[in-house]
Amino acid sequence: MLPTIYKYLIIILFSIPILTLGHDFEADINKLQIALNADNLEAEQRIEVMLQMASTYQNLGLSQQALKILLAAELIAKPVLSKIKLYSLLSDVYLAIHQDIKARDYIDKSLQLLPKNVPNLVHATILNNLGNVLTIEAYYAKAVKTYAKALKLAIASAELSGRIAINMANAYFQNSQLKEAIHTLSIATQHFNSLTDNYSKAFGLIGVGKLSIQLASENIAYQALNDALTFAKQNNLLVSYAYGFLGLLYENQQRYAEALQLTRQAIFFAKLDSGSFFSQQNQVSEILYRWQWQLGRLFKAQGDINYAITAYQQAVKSLQPIRQEIAIGYRNDELSFRERVGPVYFELADLLLQRATTQTDLKAAIDVIEIFKSAELQDYFQDDCVTKASQTLWDESIADNIGIVYPILLSNRTEILLKLAQSIYRFTLPITAEQLKDEVNEFRFELEDHNTANFLPYAQRLYNWLIIPFNDLLIANDIDTLIFIPDGVLRTIPFAALHDGNKFLIAKYAIVVNPDLNLNGTKYTKNTKILLNGLSVESQGYAELSTVDDEIEAISKLYPTNDVTKLLNQQFTIDSFTTNLEQGKYSILHIASHGQFNSDLNKTFLLTYDGKITMNRLEKLVRLSDRRAEPLELLTLSACQTAVGDDQAALGLAGVALKAGAKSALASLWSIDDEATTILMQMFYQQLHTASLSKAKALQMAQLKLLKYRSYKHPAYWASFLLIGNWQ
Repeated sequence: MLPTIYKYLIIILFSIPILTLGHDFEADINKLQIALNADNLEAEQRIEVMLQMASTYQNLGLSQQALKILLAAELIAKPVLSKIKLYSLLSDVYLAIHQDIKARDYIDKSLQLLPKNVPNLVHATILNNLGNVLTIEAYYAKAVKTYAKALKLAIASAELSGRIAINMANAYFQNSQLKEAIHTLSIATQHFNSLTDNYSKAFGLIGVGKLSIQLASENIAYQALNDALTFAKQNNLLVSYAYGFLGLLYENQQRYAEALQLTRQAIFFAKLDSGSFFSQQNQVSEILYRWQWQLGRLFKAQGDINYAITAYQQAVKSLQPIRQEIAIGYRNDELSFRERVGPVYFELADLLLQRATTQTDLKAAIDVIEIFKSAELQDYFQDDCVTKASQTLWDESIADNIGIVYPILLSNRTEILLKLAQSIYRFTLPITAEQLKDEVNEFRFELEDHNTANFLPYAQRLYNWLIIPFNDLLIANDIDTLIFIPDGVLRTIPFAALHDGNKFLIAKYAIVVNPDLNLNGTKYTKNTKILLNGLSVESQGYAELSTVDDEIEAISKLYPTNDVTKLLNQQFTIDSFTTNLEQGKYSILHIASHGQFNSDLNKTFLLTYDGKITMNRLEKLVRLSDRRAEPLELLTLSACQTAVGDDQAALGLAGVALKAGAKSALASLWSIDDEATTILMQMFYQQLHTASLSKAKALQMAQLKLLKYRSYKHPAYWASFLLIGNWQ
């Protein structure tokens, strides 16, 4: 992930100049705010000031603040030219926060209003923004043509021309036209060198240098970044960028001693800015984490593990204040949160594991991964409260019959940590993250086809990799329940279906999964009220689930009549579901309907007769309130599905109990046979309620019962169901 300002150095989003202000951004914002508060300001003048304020925030990289102002301006903008500028700048901001569809909508609105006599610089700016949208949409050839038109119109502004040229070079680079990209960067350099404004000149040359490093054009990068240092003057952040990128250039050349010196200077100048307007907006934290990470890589390359660990720890610390901003500001990035910032955490965990000689060191590695998992869940659910829990399993003593399995997937190996009672055991496998990913994806793909046994070789290999290393320990300690804390691609598979050559893993152990080590370990309360919801008929284009009626009826018979509420088909509407949850104190919420977990939270839902329940809506209904003194005991979703290989969707499934404020969730990775589901659900609730087994044991018994049916013994019928959260 590139820090907020860095993205301007790849696609420089040029905002329309309205006033000529200096580069004391805090003073600029204050002046504009005073102007905006003036009583005698006419509507058109107010719009112009709001656009300038948004533009200033955008130049600072503070896109959320810019967006807020622009949306307010949109409500009152009337003159055509004001609307053109406004829509273009809104497109610019939406592109900066990676809401690409909205960026496209607003640039199209701007183009539709464009008169023939529009000023050249305004026209050039709009075409530049259109080119940026086209680049993000991967229409690189169209983008280049658009930038070329913009360049011809921007001849009167060297700064705008330089920025357009950098964007054009980036489009060439994305299209693998490296010679054209380098040539266009030289044009950008000429434009920036003609400027007298030192800030704009330095800012532009840093953009040239950054892209030149990506192009492996070392001479251009070296010259541009050194020139930027000359023109940056007293602007500490620009000096920090220049030194930092020079350090990156030398890191790529393996000139580590020089890279170390430059990177330290980058950190020094970033910290000098700690009292500035930037620091108040977390900008310094974004820059520091980049350079501290770079410093850690340099120490690691030289074999100084202890120094490397310290630098990485500082980078992780710098990331903490800005995690939520990263999550919101980059929500629709083509890279996942894991791909953007995950390497910082996993490289630190790798170093800690390399150094580990005690259980304290092992726990330190776990703590780093847990910080990342917490941030990843917050990113998926867009909620910084989603990971709060009452107990951390790693810190607490656990029952003698419980084993916690914690895999860590690294680029060159897989580490598995096993906790039994108060001891941690470590196992290192020569299996890379990429090897494991390929094996897991093939296993999941074959597993869903109940007509073949093609899954079996994968099930056995994964068993040998993930279970055999500590199998003897499990047997010696009489373990009967395994809690897996899967990571990455391992979230997409049911561990129950792993096979030792004779038996499935579920035949030996009750199995629970959890997204992280935060878990409520309180025991199941038997005195319960249950809300049963089901959709058996075809609805909203989704096929009927023919046995849902039987499933709901079979479960309801296990509980006293007064403790059961049933909402079936036409009764299962959003309003009736909402009313019952608001008025009733239910301990179990069972939903037998189509559901989908997607890598995009907005596409994750549960189907009702008349609509869809999102995870945010579900959370609001289920979370603790004045009416609910205790958290929901169990949330069951009996017809969910996630796509093969979509670990982000599986993350949402794994985190559903946390999001909904439930102790546990029972959900499926893929939709299975209706009749098999009914049998499994009836058996699960029977064992849970009548036999008083733990949730984990109740699910194990239900799955083993299906295994005994000749027609349902294939794991496609029973393995998809996961118990998530509290196992008791």
